[in-house]
Amino acid sequence: MTDFFGFSPEDANKVFKEFLKKGQFGELYFEISEGISVIFEDDIVKSAVRIQEGGVGVRVVEGETTGYSYCEGFDIDSIIKAGRFASSIASRKASPFVSVEYKKVNKHSLYSTDLILDNFELNKRANILKEISSFAYKYSPLIKKANARCTDSITKVFIINSTGEYGFDTRPFVSLSVSAIAEKGEKREFGRNGFARRGGFELISEEILKRISEEASRKAILNLDAKPAPAGLMPVVLKAGESGVLIHESVGHPLEADFIRKGTSAYSKRLGEKVASSLCTIVDDGTIPENTGSLNFDDELVLTQKTVLIEKGILKGFMTDRLNADLLSMPYSGNGRRESFKHSPIPRMRVTYLDKGKDHPEEIVKSVKKGIMCCSFAGGQVNISNGDFVFVPDESYLIENGEVKHPVKNLTLIGNGPDVLTKVDMVGYDLRFSTGNWICGKGQSVPVGIGMPTVRVKEITVGGVEV
Repeated sequence: MTDFFGFSPEDANKVFKEFLKKGQFGELYFEISEGISVIFEDDIVKSAVRIQEGGVGVRVVEGETTGYSYCEGFDIDSIIKAGRFASSIASRKASPFVSVEYKKVNKHSLYSTDLILDNFELNKRANILKEISSFAYKYSPLIKKANARCTDSITKVFIINSTGEYGFDTRPFVSLSVSAIAEKGEKREFGRNGFARRGGFELISEEILKRISEEASRKAILNLDAKPAPAGLMPVVLKAGESGVLIHESVGHPLEADFIRKGTSAYSKRLGEKVASSLCTIVDDGTIPENTGSLNFDDELVLTQKTVLIEKGILKGFMTDRLNADLLSMPYSGNGRRESFKHSPIPRMRVTYLDKGKDHPEEIVKSVKKGIMCCSFAGGQVNISNGDFVFVPDESYLIENGEVKHPVKNLTLIGNGPDVLTKVDMVGYDLRFSTGNWICGKGQSVPVGIGMPTVRVKEITVGGVEV
């Protein structure tokens, strides 16, 4: 076995023998990551930064106890030193580690690495950002400022563990973001949009640059004439795509296995129960090609898969890493993820979405006498233990008598995730995934994907202006 880290199975056995005890799980996570970030502001390249880092994370697991350490080098002595520290945390008196035979883990092939880093010149990145800015200004004379950012990276990982498994992966990532400021009289509004994929610059076309630029400009201009939102309990239509962030935050996190095992999730001890409308099937999938949340295998060498969490309203499963799956006697789902070699893996989402239904999107809107339609969101907060949430839309409209009226602003959606799922009474067939750059924070930051069809919730509390 040869690779860019120059580490062999014989080296692994040698290293594990220095600190691992029989019955413990040991793992070495090698990583080299390179990234370039270019910022275009005020019609010039404001900054260009290149970052490179690498090292080895060493994990030792015994029961519920995890010892973790890392070194910023790849020499065996440094790895052994880190391993001894990790082992001292998860130590027990037992016989020494016994050498094992190693086998390469199979993996998916979900992303390409054609145009990455040095294969794509810096001035070409700058030209892309200049073009994004130009499209934004051309959209309307009301656009007074447009900024853009380009970030791309390539991460090479090699994982080997004490059960005799090893694997390599090369993980590309590219993202674009644009923000636009519109002004009319004394009014000033902000709009943003973006694009992100696992792949290189071959995925970025002029059509994509034009679309994300015009979308940011459109949202900024839209809010110039938005009216204050009504307040109260009312039907809410969630548009396909970006609305999937509600599923990610209010339902996805509580279905991660560490929260389930600790009993801090609203879904703890509810496996097999009806927890949502029979129209709701919620999935976490790590195998969607080029999606930012997809991986050929997770950060613990477990092959990613499509995991059904809730099927027609019934709670079917959870998102697991190795540790929590073993402690809960559940199968591995391939959701063990980490921000970098400096972090121990934990259960994390990949691409989480509410699956498509049978309703026509237009009929969903027509069914609402008076309510709100939310298209995308700026942010929100969720209480994992009970599912209570507050979300802030950045594009919303009033619906009256089945027609979409004027845009509204300064509103919040206030509710409870598990409760809202029971109130879903229409689900469209227009499932769409976000093209944006969604980063999930849970003590560690990782890219994720979201998705959703058009959905009607028969009532949610809308915080706005009473009318």
